[in-house]
Amino acid sequence: MADIDDAAFDRLAARLTDPATPMPKLTNVLTGEAAAAAGHAFLVSEYGSEEALDAVLRAAGRPRLGEQPKGASPVVRGRIPVADRAAFDELIRETGKKESELVREAVHLLLEQHRKAS
Repeated sequence: MADIDDAAFDRLAARLTDPATPMPKLTNVLTGEAAAAAGHAFLVSEYGSEEALDAVLRAAGRPRLGEQPKGASPVVRGRIPVADRAAFDELIRETGKKESELVREAVHLLLEQHRKAS
């Protein structure tokens, strides 16, 4: 929205948040595979090529863990008692580390203790 003054913005906001304002009729709604294909085609057109899109998508997201060049890192899940969770949350606050970082440290220490660490 270019160069909109406060009064015009307030009128627009009031109209867009008013439940009595009718919604426009939807046309050309894509779902499933058709939506995925259209989205992919749009991204390729925006980035210029499949290679450029692949490079952007590969660069985005979390940093890689381990030696794998591509794909999701392995995930470990488990349940713990409420008291342990409370203590773990306290440790997160005290150390300023993220939960996942502390879990990786804990798993590594356990593996070292059992002489299985890499």
